[in-house]
Amino acid sequence: MPNCLEGVDPTVLTVMSKLEGALSGDLPARVQICLSEALYNLVIHAKGADASVPIDVGLTIDDDTVRLEIFDPAGAAPFDLRLHARELAQVDLMAERGRGLSLIMECADSVDYGTSNGRNRLSLGFDRREEGSASEPVN
Repeated sequence: MPNCLEGVDPTVLTVMSKLEGALSGDLPARVQICLSEALYNLVIHAKGADASVPIDVGLTIDDDTVRLEIFDPAGAAPFDLRLHARELAQVDLMAERGRGLSLIMECADSVDYGTSNGRNRLSLGFDRREEGSASEPVN
Protein backbone atom coordinates (compact mmCIF):
# COMPACT_ATOMS: atom_id res chain seq x y z
CA MET A 1 0.00 0.00 0.00
CA PRO A 2 1.31 3.49 -0.70
CA ASN A 3 2.37 5.30 2.47
CA CYS A 4 -0.41 7.91 2.28
CA LEU A 5 -3.90 8.40 3.65
CA GLU A 6 -5.41 7.89 0.20
CA GLY A 7 -4.06 4.33 0.23
CA VAL A 8 -5.79 3.24 3.43
CA ASP A 9 -9.40 2.79 2.28
CA PRO A 10 -8.57 0.91 -0.95
CA THR A 11 -6.23 -1.39 0.98
CA VAL A 12 -8.87 -2.10 3.63
CA LEU A 13 -11.45 -2.83 0.91
CA THR A 14 -9.05 -5.17 -0.89
CA VAL A 15 -8.26 -7.13 2.27
CA MET A 16 -11.92 -7.33 3.25
CA SER A 17 -12.83 -8.61 -0.23
CA LYS A 18 -10.31 -11.45 0.25
CA LEU A 19 -12.07 -12.33 3.51
CA GLU A 20 -15.56 -12.36 2.01
CA GLY A 21 -17.31 -15.57 2.93
CA ALA A 22 -14.53 -16.61 5.32
CA LEU A 23 -15.86 -14.71 8.33
CA SER A 24 -19.16 -14.47 10.13
CA GLY A 25 -20.68 -12.77 13.15
CA ASP A 26 -18.93 -9.60 14.22
CA LEU A 27 -15.53 -10.78 12.97
CA PRO A 28 -15.60 -8.83 9.67
CA ALA A 29 -16.30 -5.58 11.53
CA ARG A 30 -13.55 -6.28 14.09
CA VAL A 31 -11.00 -7.03 11.36
CA GLN A 32 -11.97 -3.92 9.42
CA ILE A 33 -11.76 -1.66 12.48
CA CYS A 34 -8.32 -2.98 13.42
CA LEU A 35 -6.90 -2.75 9.92
CA SER A 36 -8.25 0.76 9.32
CA GLU A 37 -7.03 2.07 12.67
CA ALA A 38 -3.60 0.47 12.35
CA LEU A 39 -3.01 1.79 8.83
CA TYR A 40 -4.26 5.31 9.54
CA ASN A 41 -2.10 5.51 12.65
CA LEU A 42 0.94 4.22 10.79
CA VAL A 43 0.57 6.71 7.94
CA ILE A 44 -0.05 9.66 10.26
CA HIS A 45 2.27 8.92 13.15
CA ALA A 46 5.22 6.78 11.95
CA LYS A 47 8.29 8.73 13.00
CA GLY A 48 11.26 8.60 10.66
CA ALA A 49 9.44 6.64 7.97
CA ASP A 50 10.35 7.15 4.34
CA ALA A 51 7.04 8.25 2.79
CA SER A 52 8.12 6.90 -0.61
CA VAL A 53 8.40 3.35 0.75
CA PRO A 54 5.14 1.37 0.79
CA ILE A 55 3.52 -0.27 3.78
CA ASP A 56 3.19 -4.01 3.34
CA VAL A 57 0.08 -5.83 4.53
CA GLY A 58 -0.11 -9.60 4.74
CA LEU A 59 -3.15 -11.80 5.29
CA THR A 60 -3.20 -15.42 6.40
CA ILE A 61 -6.39 -17.44 6.75
CA ASP A 62 -6.41 -20.89 8.27
CA ASP A 63 -9.08 -23.08 9.84
CA ASP A 64 -8.84 -21.39 13.23
CA THR A 65 -7.37 -17.94 12.70
CA VAL A 66 -7.20 -14.88 10.48
CA ARG A 67 -3.89 -13.06 10.85
CA LEU A 68 -3.05 -9.59 9.55
CA GLU A 69 0.59 -8.54 9.40
CA ILE A 70 1.38 -4.88 8.85
CA PHE A 71 5.00 -4.00 8.11
CA ASP A 72 6.15 -0.44 8.79
CA PRO A 73 7.82 1.46 5.94
CA ALA A 74 11.61 1.59 6.03
CA GLY A 75 13.04 3.91 8.65
CA ALA A 76 9.99 3.98 10.91
CA ALA A 77 10.80 4.11 14.61
CA PRO A 78 9.45 1.13 16.54
CA PHE A 79 6.06 1.70 18.19
CA ASP A 80 4.54 -1.11 20.20
CA LEU A 81 0.89 -0.10 20.56
CA ARG A 82 0.45 -2.53 23.45
CA LEU A 83 2.58 -0.18 25.56
CA HIS A 84 0.50 2.90 24.70
CA ALA A 85 -3.12 1.74 24.41
CA ARG A 86 -5.48 2.57 27.25
CA GLU A 87 -8.44 0.52 28.36
CA LEU A 88 -11.34 1.43 26.08
CA ALA A 89 -13.46 2.27 29.14
CA GLN A 90 -10.94 5.04 30.00
CA VAL A 91 -11.22 6.69 26.58
CA ASP A 92 -13.66 9.54 25.98
CA LEU A 93 -16.00 8.05 23.39
CA MET A 94 -16.96 11.52 22.20
CA ALA A 95 -13.36 12.52 21.48
CA GLU A 96 -12.49 12.88 17.80
CA ARG A 97 -9.11 11.24 18.28
CA GLY A 98 -7.33 8.91 20.66
CA ARG A 99 -9.43 5.74 20.45
CA GLY A 100 -7.58 3.84 17.71
CA LEU A 101 -5.05 1.92 19.79
CA SER A 102 -7.68 0.99 22.35
CA LEU A 103 -10.04 -0.20 19.62
CA ILE A 104 -7.33 -2.42 18.15
CA MET A 105 -6.59 -3.96 21.54
CA GLU A 106 -10.30 -4.50 22.17
CA CYS A 107 -11.18 -5.95 18.77
CA ALA A 108 -8.21 -8.23 18.06
CA ASP A 109 -7.89 -11.58 19.81
CA SER A 110 -4.10 -11.37 19.76
CA VAL A 111 -1.70 -8.50 19.22
CA ASP A 112 2.03 -8.92 18.70
CA TYR A 113 4.68 -6.43 17.73
CA GLY A 114 8.33 -6.87 16.92
CA THR A 115 10.96 -7.13 14.24
CA SER A 116 10.56 -9.52 11.34
CA ASN A 117 13.15 -9.67 8.55
CA GLY A 118 14.59 -6.34 9.67
CA ARG A 119 11.26 -4.48 9.67
CA ASN A 120 8.83 -3.52 12.40
CA ARG A 121 5.73 -5.71 12.20
CA LEU A 122 2.33 -5.51 13.87
CA SER A 123 0.57 -8.87 13.89
CA LEU A 124 -3.15 -9.03 14.65
CA GLY A 125 -4.91 -12.34 15.15
CA PHE A 126 -8.61 -13.11 15.07
CA ASP A 127 -10.00 -16.40 16.32
CA ARG A 128 -12.46 -17.87 13.81
CA ARG A 129 -13.59 -20.59 16.26
CA GLU A 130 -15.16 -18.19 18.79
CA GLU A 131 -16.70 -15.58 16.54
CA GLY A 132 -18.85 -13.03 18.23
CA SER A 133 -16.62 -11.44 20.82
CA ALA A 134 -12.95 -10.66 21.21
CA SER A 135 -11.04 -12.40 23.93
CA GLU A 136 -8.44 -10.72 26.10
CA PRO A 137 -5.58 -9.47 23.89
CA VAL A 138 -2.26 -11.23 24.22
CA ASN A 139 0.38 -8.86 25.55
